[in-house]
Amino acid sequence: MIEIRGFLRDETSELHRELDAIVGGFSDRTSYARFLLGTFRHRAPVETALLRTAAAQVSAWRPRRLLPELEADLTDLDLPHPLVDPFHLSNDIAAFLGAAYVLEGSALGARMLVRGVDVLGFGPGFAARYLSAQAESLESWRALLVVLEGLDRPAWDAAAQAARAVFLHAIQAFISEELSSA
Repeated sequence: MIEIRGFLRDETSELHRELDAIVGGFSDRTSYARFLLGTFRHRAPVETALLRTAAAQVSAWRPRRLLPELEADLTDLDLPHPLVDPFHLSNDIAAFLGAAYVLEGSALGARMLVRGVDVLGFGPGFAARYLSAQAESLESWRALLVVLEGLDRPAWDAAAQAARAVFLHAIQAFISEELSSA
């Protein structure tokens, strides 16, 4: 029997690979600035949508607010708050959990990326608050997986659709014209 985590991973794997290839890593301040700007363009509207959805009020899992840390990192590096494209999320629990799967799952990648900021001289107290906060604990990810496992099988497709939408939004955020000159 397939679990929903495996189902969502399979349903989003191509988009996940595409996003990873676009984001890459960062070897200097410029590439890290591009990462922060792209992350803000993506995370700001998606996190806001997750927090505002009616499903967030009834779910046993709550989204983490990491925008304050991300905004502080932008300020540390004198980077502007870029314009963001809106993200629309259905109010149903399946869409909420599917979107959360992607946003919260990015903590796993953050654990690898946070290592790269040390060599740039950044850390949890300056310019890498967001990555540090995201990577420091997997408790929220584990709690989300427990809630996801309770989602009825007929709702899995709606969760996958929302997860794909989050990945597509992230891809657009990182390939936007605004970032190409960063």
